[in-house]
Amino acid sequence: MKKQIRSAAAFLTSAACIVSVGAGAAALSGVLGDTDNDGAVGASDIRQVQDYLLGRNIAVSEKMDMNKDGTVNVFDLCLLKSASSEEETAIPDYGTAPDTEATMYSNFREGATSYFFASDGWSNGSCFDCVWRGSNAVFEQNALNLTISEDASGEYEYAGAEYRTSDHYHYGYYETSMQAIKNDGVVSSFFTYTGPSENNPWDEIDIEILGKDTTKVQLNYYTNGVGNHEVMYDLGFDASEGYHTYGFDWQEDHITWYVDGQPIHTAYDNIPTTPGRIMMNVWPGTGVDSWLNAYDGTTPLTARYQWVTYSEEGAADAEIS
Repeated sequence: MKKQIRSAAAFLTSAACIVSVGAGAAALSGVLGDTDNDGAVGASDIRQVQDYLLGRNIAVSEKMDMNKDGTVNVFDLCLLKSASSEEETAIPDYGTAPDTEATMYSNFREGATSYFFASDGWSNGSCFDCVWRGSNAVFEQNALNLTISEDASGEYEYAGAEYRTSDHYHYGYYETSMQAIKNDGVVSSFFTYTGPSENNPWDEIDIEILGKDTTKVQLNYYTNGVGNHEVMYDLGFDASEGYHTYGFDWQEDHITWYVDGQPIHTAYDNIPTTPGRIMMNVWPGTGVDSWLNAYDGTTPLTARYQWVTYSEEGAADAEIS
């Protein structure tokens, strides 16, 4: 029996108008409603069904037929919105889909993965006005939540959160889907790092969103402890208002940073060479008011991460000077 599809316009104007896609429609597999095949039902699936119903050249999938009545129409769109958690749909996803075939793919929408662990019980000192607490890295609202809070132990004034890989990674393309914190004095980050604590040179590649102005992202890197490569890039959006994808392609002779799949900056001078851990953290600063603005003590503050990927093959790189 042929699969029958009803467009939004046809449904609204004529209940008798049915569009057939033929017997070649793909068999239903995976999660019902997961039209983009990323392992979760959320805002991007809703957008795909909306675009399909509006005739925007989106391929039909049996996963769109939420009530399994042989048609895809506005009833299925309503059911899809209900199936997606209230919290997740409240956070728009403006980024690109993850590369599920990457060398390493951690889908935090499904919970913890074997690649990462939470830092717990120690502090970076210096400008980090907090201690890392594993309890501040939790999985809620279909994401990894990293939270700045008061330190319940009383040992420190504040607790931050940090998530890091057990393994080290070298040249390739690194990417995450993140919603940053908006608040003076704090940082939301995604980076690679290794250093003297691991008997290595201090090599680091940074993506940092400063809570004082979440319409910009700060790019930086260190090679054997030498930094001063900061670039502040104007995003054209507010990184605290939804998920966007942030990444960098690290190669032997250059690093190119990306936002929502588009290259934004390339560095060529003294590129890091030492494999590092993939890391994310959130923290309030002290003694760095000229950089972050003064932290006002607001808690809790949470950054969210939907997924992280690493591709050893790197990106189809477009270098930007």
